[in-house]
Amino acid sequence: MLRPILLLACLSIAVLPGQAQTEEGRPLVRFRMEQLQQSVGLPESQARVVVERWARYDQDQFETTRQIQQLRRRFNDILLGPGAEEDKSAKVRPMLEQFVEMRRQQAGLKLKFEEDIRAKLSPAQQVRLILHVEEMQRRMSDALRQGWGNRPPGGRPGQRWGTQQP
Repeated sequence: MLRPILLLACLSIAVLPGQAQTEEGRPLVRFRMEQLQQSVGLPESQARVVVERWARYDQDQFETTRQIQQLRRRFNDILLGPGAEEDKSAKVRPMLEQFVEMRRQQAGLKLKFEEDIRAKLSPAQQVRLILHVEEMQRRMSDALRQGWGNRPPGGRPGQRWGTQQP
């Protein structure tokens, strides 16, 4: 479930300073607005509030994930590098607490996001939103598995093992 969220986070990072903040410049915002209005039944004003909060969540989640990935790379460098096991443990020990805290922070971000969103929706809208988001995430996971999971190293998305590139 987390991978589709990360993909969405990558796609929906807040617009960089100096760029237009319009929906036209942000396809994921436009897509989310349409989905919230059509599938969840939110009026435009309510959908906009949810989408704006969702974008903030994506940005926070992306930044935390980036920091966690940096720590993972440092862990790998230390653990796969030269040195005795005791030395490696001494080097990773201070980073381990930071890593665990960041994972807690990431879970907290998700809970806070869900609380904020739920506070703005009726119970029926909450259920429709939950079901719709789960379906969107399932579809994205399926698409990633079909398109990216079956390609050979260096191949193109959708290309199967043993097929020729044109």
